[in-house]
Amino acid sequence: MKLLLDSGVWWWQYHRLPLAPGLRALLATPGAALYLCPLSVTEMLYKWRHKPKRLPGPPPAQWLAHSLTGFHLAPFTWEAAELAGLWEWPHGDPIDRALAAVAQVQNLTLVHTDTVLRGLAGFPQKYFPKVEV
Repeated sequence: MKLLLDSGVWWWQYHRLPLAPGLRALLATPGAALYLCPLSVTEMLYKWRHKPKRLPGPPPAQWLAHSLTGFHLAPFTWEAAELAGLWEWPHGDPIDRALAAVAQVQNLTLVHTDTVLRGLAGFPQKYFPKVEV
């Protein structure tokens, strides 16, 4: 099973924040290959820098390189860029659209907690509810 982690899922998993039990079990599945798109790093570092109350934590130099250990790279290709831009979806978040397109193009399952993405088609996905803290 090849799983592309959504930005928030990667962040919460690495920082050991609460995840839905089914999501935690999926991420620990033996033989599961975990993928991460560099766009997720960009998104979460931007949020960390501009919304420190929502995403508190130490400077990225203290954890970022370690957080990428064990992940395969899922690059944002021209093919994925075209797909993300042309989808006729009401969802306007460019990072979410890009991650869904990367999942489709590279035959990965996007693992996410986004209720808007949950209702969209055209890419392999597994939705899990967020755990409120």
